[in-house]
Amino acid sequence: MLEVGREEVKVSEESDKTRAILLTIGKSVIFPDYDVKINIDKFFGFHFAVFGNTGAGKSNTVARVLQNIFEKSDYSAKGAKFVIIDSNGEYNKAFSRLNEINPQIKHSLMNTDDESKNRFEIPVWALSADDWATLLHASEKTQMPVLKRAIDIARIFYNTKVPNIDLKNHILASTLLGIIQSSDSSPSKSDKLKAIVTKFGTNDIKMDSDLPNGKTLRKSIEISFGSMPEEENVISFLSNYLKPESISENVAKSVVPYDIEEFAQAVEFATLYEGSVSSQRIQEYTATLMTRLQSIQEGIQGRILSKTVYATIDEYIDMLLGENQIVDLDISSLDDASAEVVTKVLAKLLLDYLKKKESKAETPINFIIEEAHRFIKNEVNYGAVGYNIFERIAKEGRKFGMLLGISSQRPSELSKTVVSQCSNFIVHRVQNPDDLQYIAKMVPYINQNMIERLTYLQTGNALVFGSAINLPTLTKFSQANPTTDSDNARISEKWYVE
Repeated sequence: MLEVGREEVKVSEESDKTRAILLTIGKSVIFPDYDVKINIDKFFGFHFAVFGNTGAGKSNTVARVLQNIFEKSDYSAKGAKFVIIDSNGEYNKAFSRLNEINPQIKHSLMNTDDESKNRFEIPVWALSADDWATLLHASEKTQMPVLKRAIDIARIFYNTKVPNIDLKNHILASTLLGIIQSSDSSPSKSDKLKAIVTKFGTNDIKMDSDLPNGKTLRKSIEISFGSMPEEENVISFLSNYLKPESISENVAKSVVPYDIEEFAQAVEFATLYEGSVSSQRIQEYTATLMTRLQSIQEGIQGRILSKTVYATIDEYIDMLLGENQIVDLDISSLDDASAEVVTKVLAKLLLDYLKKKESKAETPINFIIEEAHRFIKNEVNYGAVGYNIFERIAKEGRKFGMLLGISSQRPSELSKTVVSQCSNFIVHRVQNPDDLQYIAKMVPYINQNMIERLTYLQTGNALVFGSAINLPTLTKFSQANPTTDSDNARISEKWYVE
């Protein structure tokens, strides 16, 4: 039942070296002389969940299990990749000595503080329209098309390698003509024309371009007595650059680095362009979008979403993972909304990165989320995106090597889809009746007797069950060494002082 003495197998018949197939995670409470072992392939090759009340020992369990993985120094777990969303900043201490214990193992700490030399950044140009929709709470019918158009415009106009002059000129001319033919006042039109041409002008359409009337574009859009006298000449000049056939060229797929300020300009441009080809009221519909985008620019999210020094997503992910076996991302300084966006966007980038690999599950990544109820919510309305990234990973991620590990004190608030896709569970003390009923309904392998036992488990003890272990086993997890930074407050010690 407890698989005694089969922890490792020979790498090959010719070699004396061995690799681990079972991992000791703790001691049996019922049979104290015996270790409890899990099958490494069946546990870490599938999604797993750790549940329990605050103070029941969840963080210690995760830290202790990961420490055990990297203790083996001969044929060690150099190929492991763990990315931990550290919601409370408690894991860095636990992994600080990994390299001393096993020099082959590396651990990286990244955080969201401005002062940190390992400051975490996400390339803003890697965000898709779906990511922006989540970030900006975009509405599907009016705001999503603008975001999609803005990404295309940013990739076309900030692309220095592929000039694509005809397409740039067409989009610019269409937008400028739309402004001229709008119902705005002439001074307002002039201001918009100057702003767009100044930011997105091409070699052909710029402020100093000569028009057939002998004047520059700058002079031709000037206002005289409340009107634009050269309006007809400007329309004639811009009409020469309309080439609708250039739109069909699929040039906006390449990755082009740009920063959040440049993206905000592209959104403004896209709003005017959409107005020129469809509804003049588009600016009304996108006003809230622009306000939210400005607020993100000015807040902590704007510092996390940056241009970065990396030219491709692969370069960025390679930097993030590097030669590290554990990447600890401390997001404890972020508010809930920012933390949720960072976690979702990073999860999606990693999934997309793995999907592009030639052979599936070539580089498995275990994505562990602390306080998972903050991010993997039991949502019904997914907004404009139409899906929840964690539910997608839960359903599709395993075959690409994207594997979730969720740790939560409120399982009843988690997505039912994600919990139902977990194959293994470590359940510490749970006393909330809603959570107990949820576990009973959602989790296979568990009966009422086990549920009742969960209410009075000691701190550090947990019921371990799932496909990676032969039968549900009450397990005592030893203290992580070093410990996590999540100890309870020593009240009497702090109260009674000399």
